[in-house]
Formats: sequence, C-alpha cells, structure tokens
Amino acid sequence: MRTIKSDYEVAKIEAVAKLTSSVVRSTLDMVKTGTTVGETFQVPFKYHQEDLDKFKESHDRTQNAVWPADYSYMPHSVVKADSVIGKGANVDIAIFKLDGYAAECERTFFTEEPSEEAKEYFNIMMEARKIMLDMLRPGVKASSIEEKVMDYLESRGVADKVLHRPGHGLGLNNHEDPTISRGNDNLLTENMVISVEPGLYVKGLGGFRHSDSVLITSDGYRILTEGPTELEDLILG
Repeated sequence: MRTIKSDYEVAKIEAVAKLTSSVVRSTLDMVKTGTTVGETFQVPFKYHQEDLDKFKESHDRTQNAVWPADYSYMPHSVVKADSVIGKGANVDIAIFKLDGYAAECERTFFTEEPSEEAKEYFNIMMEARKIMLDMLRPGVKASSIEEKVMDYLESRGVADKVLHRPGHGLGLNNHEDPTISRGNDNLLTENMVISVEPGLYVKGLGGFRHSDSVLITSDGYRILTEGPTELEDLILG
C-alpha cells in the first residue's frame, strides 16, 4: 500500500481527522459516571450526522466508543454496549474510514478525580508521547522511535505495562505501513501519516493512551487531529 501520500490523499485524510476530532470532543462533552458505552457509540450519528452525510462510500467505517477502565487496560478487548463508565482511566476511541481514507483520535479521561497512581501513569504516558513527537521528521528510522520511547519507559520501571508499538501508518486503512517499531529501519518521509499512541495498561486502573493522526512534513510534523491532552482538561467531573 502507498506509504507516502499525495497532497490529494493528505487532504482526504485530514477531512476524516477533523471529523474524528469533533466526535471525540462531543463524547467528552456528554460522558459522565454512569453513561453507558452504547450511548457513546451513538455520538457520531446523534451529533454529527450532517458531517457524515458528506461522505458517501458504501464501505465507510464509523466507530466511536468509550472503553471503561475495566476494558481499557486491555487495548484490544471487546467492550459490551451495556457496560457502564466509571471514573476511569477511560479511553474514548474514534476510528473512522470515510471515502476510502482513515484517521483516528483517542483520549484518556476521568469522570472523577483520579488517584495519585493514575495521575503518575498518565504523566509518564504524556512524556513518552512528547519524546515520540520530538523525533518526528523525515530521515528518522521508525525503529529508533520505539527504541527511545522504550528506553524512557524502562527508566521509569513501567516497560511491563506496554502492550503495543507506539504508532503505525494510516491512510487507506486504519493500520498500515510504516509500523513504528523496533525491527523496522525504514525512514520517515514527508507525506507519511502515522498514529502517535504510546500507551500504558494497568489492571485495576485502566489504559493510558492518547492517539493522534500525524502528518510528517518537510521539516517535522503536523498533528491532524485535535482534542484536549492535558490531565486537568480530561477530568470531566
């Protein structure tokens, strides 16, 4: 599949990224302790149907839901629609493929004041995210990004809480090359689009992961998705 996107493709991905961002923000606006997962599934259609109607392909994918802490500590678990959202750490996941192009936006949030332990994991995740973003530019080996992220997480004693690579390609699918992982020595190139999502997973606390769709530019990167990232903006109660 095409790893380096044309300007036309970047524009298509950016349009999807904008909608995923809007859906995440709408979800954060409506969710509270006691909201069901099924209610969050309906957010794109309840609040953004007019925007969705602009995309017409029959194979479109529109998935948005909150993974409560009981599920979010396993990032690829299957969440039940009647599950009830607690204080967190919860992860809202918006993964869209519209008119043939994909983007994703995810946010960890709390509906009540988190514990000090949860805050510490959140802050470590945010530092890992910063380390990754600071490396994004053409010419950087994909493998070196995971190596540096993992070096930091090992130094903090939380490497055993990592269950997946810190990022992957986006474009024609929600998961494609380039994989941002050790063993992949391909170089980042202008007009690649990747996810930035280093995460930590702690049974009893939940998952700690933001994900953004990010474009590699000629001199660095540009984040295509938008949403709150700081802890104080993600304690919703």
